[in-house]
Amino acid sequence: MAYYRIRTNDGSSTSLQAQRVRTDASCLYLEENVAGVWSEVRSWPLGRVETLQRRFTENDGTWTWLTEALPAPVGVRGWN
Repeated sequence: MAYYRIRTNDGSSTSLQAQRVRTDASCLYLEENVAGVWSEVRSWPLGRVETLQRRFTENDGTWTWLTEALPAPVGVRGWN
């Protein structure tokens, strides 16, 4: 599973392990799949999320945090 770091606009950050990241119209969700069922690890209101980062392990064992764009909301179309 990947490690994600969420920085919120109040200055705090949280690092969690999750299998996927998704959004809907109002929240960012970190989720894991257990026995074929996706369950929420943690969620944040989109208005509080400042940065989403994913951790990569380099060949020498060090970590690099790369900023990722928030995924497109599920069920929301970007066209008419």
